[in-house]
Amino acid sequence: MAKSVKALITPEVLKWAREKRIRLEIDYVAKRLKMKSKDLEAWENGSDQPTISQLKKIAKLYKTHISVFYLPEPPVGFQSLIDYRVLPEPSAINEEQTHKLNANIIEAFERREMLIGFYELLEELPPQVTLKVNEEEPAREAKKITEFLEFNRAQLQQAKNPYDALRFWKQTVEAKGILVCQTSVNTHLSVELKTVRGFCIAQRPFPVIVLNPKDSPYGRIFTIIHELVHIALGKSIIQNTGFRGIENPVLNQTEVFCNRVAAEVLVPENELLEMVKLQTLEKELSRISKHFHVSPEVIMRRLLTLDKIPQQYYETYRKSQQEKYKGKSNQAGGIRPYHNRLLNASGEYFTRTAFTAYYEEKITISELASVFSNCDTKYLFEIEHLILV
Repeated sequence: MAKSVKALITPEVLKWAREKRIRLEIDYVAKRLKMKSKDLEAWENGSDQPTISQLKKIAKLYKTHISVFYLPEPPVGFQSLIDYRVLPEPSAINEEQTHKLNANIIEAFERREMLIGFYELLEELPPQVTLKVNEEEPAREAKKITEFLEFNRAQLQQAKNPYDALRFWKQTVEAKGILVCQTSVNTHLSVELKTVRGFCIAQRPFPVIVLNPKDSPYGRIFTIIHELVHIALGKSIIQNTGFRGIENPVLNQTEVFCNRVAAEVLVPENELLEMVKLQTLEKELSRISKHFHVSPEVIMRRLLTLDKIPQQYYETYRKSQQEKYKGKSNQAGGIRPYHNRLLNASGEYFTRTAFTAYYEEKITISELASVFSNCDTKYLFEIEHLILV
């Protein structure tokens, strides 16, 4: 009987949650909820109300706590991210992928709020992220980022494989108070690379960088630095372009700038030119790429943008690589154990802070499990082992 009781929610908040928070078209929502669009419109204009049971379904789809819909007016402070993706024509955009992407963005906002909450429980002040750059000379701004990160390139070169290099960059950035995590551990919220490679929340404290685990390790490394530049600019964004988009005329000026800065941070011009001998480039390419822990194509693209190799030479290389890998899957790695995915989705910084709150008895073990997608407590011991390694 209780399921049929009307929920006396605020219509404006219901409409806000769909349009501004999860950003879904009304027809798509109606289809997912197996109802008519006109009935949802009635709920949003206040001429009718959903039942409690229907509201619960809406809350789950909108990734919004049910109590929010009872607020007297839409909440303030939730900021949409600037969309810098290079997308196909609107008719080709997948609504299901849009929903999954927006759900991941909401998860990232919520994770950041939880992290701030942990610091309040621990009575500690969050680290201050002081990094700022101007959208001017890429090489100069790249130097600011390199100095801010204070990383050891010799230590990076000791990485045994691309995944070691990825972890190095994650830890280096997180050491500066910037959360680096991945898209949702829930497979039903998985997003394709063509939808998003990464996004960032530039708010401070605790800016957030979110990566797509479907990308290659080297692809994710580039995204980390690219998003870091956006954070330094103070711009929360969504993007789906990689290193190949550095000179893409479709990209706006900000994206081109961020790509160039990221390229200089990862592959400094002076260091690269000291190593490269164009006469033996083909033989030395693999060694050079391993030195910088980027893909060989990144090195080739970098040399092209520095006017050290002609466009035709680069295009010939690209064509040979495309033929070499034709038909092979672009997805990186295999399916990792669930506890590994929980850690990667949350980020090491967030995970360590959550466990510290538990060790100091600020939260219970069930509350600890809840911040990791309400996982079974058995996975907590596996996660704890990973962060203590």
